[in-house]
Formats: sequence, structure tokens, C-alpha cells
Amino acid sequence: MIARWFSIALIALSAVAAQAAEPSPPARLAPVDEAAMDPSFVAFRNELKAVIARKDAAKLFTFLASDIKLDYGGGYGGPEFHKRWKPFDKDTLVWKALSLVVDNGGKFPVPGGFAAPYVYAAFPEGFDAFEVLVVTNRDALMRAAPQSDAAVVRKLDHDILTIIKSGHRLQHEAGPNDWSEVKDVAGKQGFVRDQDLRSPIDYRAIFEKRNGKWVMQTFIAGD
Repeated sequence: MIARWFSIALIALSAVAAQAAEPSPPARLAPVDEAAMDPSFVAFRNELKAVIARKDAAKLFTFLASDIKLDYGGGYGGPEFHKRWKPFDKDTLVWKALSLVVDNGGKFPVPGGFAAPYVYAAFPEGFDAFEVLVVTNRDALMRAAPQSDAAVVRKLDHDILTIIKSGHRLQHEAGPNDWSEVKDVAGKQGFVRDQDLRSPIDYRAIFEKRNGKWVMQTFIAGD
């Protein structure tokens, strides 16, 4: 059931904008977190957050499904996760990537299944997930140039922004000098730090309850 929902969700994410006769989609995506609906998931997630915070690579593998899905080409399982992410290495980016997913809400699309982060799980219809970025920092600024001292075009508050020109980096890889050129729903254009933006098709996770135990069943990016 989880896998079937996941396929349906991916189709919805790539949908084109709604027809003009239909109501305009919201221009913001406020954080959403339905975790409290299932105390067992809250407990699981809190334990996982603690593992991530202390960078406990050995313990991390006990939270992963034995068949965890890692891409659309057949990559799966703990050994493949180890090969790709190298969680025991001091320079691994896995902890930042995981925390950006686990710490940022999500939804229960079906009983016994939780999708995170909210940017993916709650992404609204009416937008093309490949053409927009979501502001995840409520204090983010749009600037007139890709510089921290450039004039402020406007303050942002979880806006959904259309990409004009971007070499947008995955959020966990973005540095302070990485920017995307974007425009808001009113047509205002400017630059926003990639650290403050997330693509709906950036890394996301699907958690599944199997035989009474929660596990991370999917950790994947792209389409």
C-alpha cells in the first residue's frame, strides 16, 4: 500500500499548473506536521532525531528497512546505503541530509505510513514540482543580486517561488554563496540563498510500520 501511494504521489508532484478557470493555488506552503496523530511514530522519530544528533552510524542502520529504497534504478538495502552515504566517515553529509528531512514535519498519506519532509508531503496541486522552490526559512530574504549585502526586494515567508535561473543545489549541500534566481506569484524577481530553499523533489523519506515497528522504507531524491 505504501509503495502504491508513493507512486501516486510522484505523479501528482509532476502535474502541470491548473487551468486558468480553476482557483489559483496558494502562494505559500506553511510547515505541516501530522506526527502527533500516532504516538508510536513520535517516539520512533524522536529516537531517530537523537541518533542523527549524536551521529551514531551503527545505530542508524537499525532504523532502516532491510530493503530501503534509494533510487529508481534498483538501489536498495543497508549495504547500498552504506556505500552511498558513508555514515562512518567524518565528512559524510548524511546527517545534514537526514536532519533536513526528519526535522521538518510531514504527513500520514495512509495509515501506517508517514512521508517527510512537509515540502514533499504537503506539496499543493497546481504547481509543477520541477519548476518551483519552497522557502523553508521564514526569515529568508529575496535580494536584488546574489550577494548578502544586496538590496532587499522583499521578505519571504514560506513562499513558493518559480525558478528563473538556477543551478540549485540540494539543500544539504548548499553553502552561503549558493543562490537561485526566482520570482514570486506577483512577478517580483530576485535572488534567494539555496540554504533557504528546498525543491519538492529534494531528498524525502517514507516511513512504514512493519509488524508493529517503524522503519525508514525510502530515502530518495529526484523523479
